[in-house]
Amino acid sequence: MGVTSTSTPASSTPARPTGPGAPSAAGSQPSLGANVLPVRPEHAGLEPYGAPQLDVPVLLNVNENPYPPSAEVVATIAADVATAASGLNRYPDRDFPALRSDLADFLAKESGVRLAVEQIWAANGSNEVMLHVLQAFGGPGRTALSFAPTYSMYPEYARDTATRWVQGRREDDFTLDPAAAAATVRAEQPSVVLLASPNNPTGTALRPETVAAVCEAALDVEVPTTSGHAPAVVVVDEAYGEFRRAGTPRPSSSSTDTRTSR
Repeated sequence: MGVTSTSTPASSTPARPTGPGAPSAAGSQPSLGANVLPVRPEHAGLEPYGAPQLDVPVLLNVNENPYPPSAEVVATIAADVATAASGLNRYPDRDFPALRSDLADFLAKESGVRLAVEQIWAANGSNEVMLHVLQAFGGPGRTALSFAPTYSMYPEYARDTATRWVQGRREDDFTLDPAAAAATVRAEQPSVVLLASPNNPTGTALRPETVAAVCEAALDVEVPTTSGHAPAVVVVDEAYGEFRRAGTPRPSSSSTDTRTSR
């Protein structure tokens, strides 16, 4: 299992669209009229990422539901919006405990694992959640690790948070060998390990024993902190969990190791 290390997205990342104001060449600085803006050096010349917007019935590349909401769901949403609108002059509860409680109930039914409200976090889409993870646990001098080929946004999260990006390699059938994956974690000493199941774009599900092996290796990592050292954070990314084959267990519900899932 080889390893590659980059500070910019891998070449397999889908092409990114350009538009008004987007940089046209690597190293160029965006400008506002005659004024050059003081962009951080590591962000100079980068172009925004965007998944292709295709006019087709089923959009798996953006994980959309091809079926519209029912009339009953639309009516419920409209009624709830009308109720909430009467309080728009006030900020909502910043910790949104009611939503987190509902999410805990959903996850308990879906996975069989009961989490406390304090263990649940939500944001404006999974991209923001993942960015929060890298902002909190990545950053300059730290490393994020995953295993290629995998989700093309992972190096983008690392790039945007100035986190070193390292890719281990999958087997020829796109699975992860538990021992090889654990060895890569111990060798690279990442602060964050990102594991997708099912993996995008290969559709490969993680075996629980693979997740357990990675979590055990993460405990051996020594990430420098203000008070000494801490182990790595292992993120089991189940954004495409609805696409797993019947009978395939969720890796986050098949082990007692502590990890983060979205």
